[in-house]
Amino acid sequence: MLDKKLIKNKFKRSMETYDKNAFIQNLMAQKLIELIKDKKFKNILEIGSYTGILTKKLIDINPNFTSYTAIDIIKESKNYIKKIDNNIIFLNKDVEDFYTGQKFDLIIANASMQWCLDLSNTIKKLQSFLENEGIMAISLFSKNNFFEIKDIFNIGLNYPSPNEIKKIFDKEILIFDENYELNFDNTFNILKHLKLTGVNALKKESFSIKELKEKMKNYQLKYENKLTYNPMYVIYQRP
Repeated sequence: MLDKKLIKNKFKRSMETYDKNAFIQNLMAQKLIELIKDKKFKNILEIGSYTGILTKKLIDINPNFTSYTAIDIIKESKNYIKKIDNNIIFLNKDVEDFYTGQKFDLIIANASMQWCLDLSNTIKKLQSFLENEGIMAISLFSKNNFFEIKDIFNIGLNYPSPNEIKKIFDKEILIFDENYELNFDNTFNILKHLKLTGVNALKKESFSIKELKEKMKNYQLKYENKLTYNPMYVIYQRP
């Protein structure tokens, strides 16, 4: 089971290095923006605002909002979000514990929903927060994500497939995934990359030096220091 306290601590430590190293998360945010850029939104809810990568892009195309609520489990996220636009309401909340009587015409989340303990119930809850014809736009990671790390280090999330996501929704959705393969000089730099982006938030215990060297050697031999990202995009409109 995911340890939310560990996740919070890991991401808090990587806030200052995140933006410079989160290449794929930045691409994902831009893709989400491209998918919704033809619409204008008045009442917005952003899940997992963190350092504001998505927030900046959304404000650029949708500056005339009526209300914008951003939530994140990292309370320091507020400092980043308020610098982007002081009119944004920031709430230090876990989306799985978040409830509101407000309705939104856009609920959006970039590279954050995979950290939910119960993704299905969380998505269904968020659907209930949408206005009629409101849009939910989500990017998260799919089955193939970091498969190399899971194979060699036996660490990783059980990422959902597009078909598993489809079954959660009550109507047809736009959904697709894609693969990005990053190449590194050595396995140590892969592990460093994961640490600098906070996504190593899955294991409390450390490997011994001997174990780590052996696993790094195996990674290099089998995967030639490549790392696969498998982002998935979901667009849903409430009837």
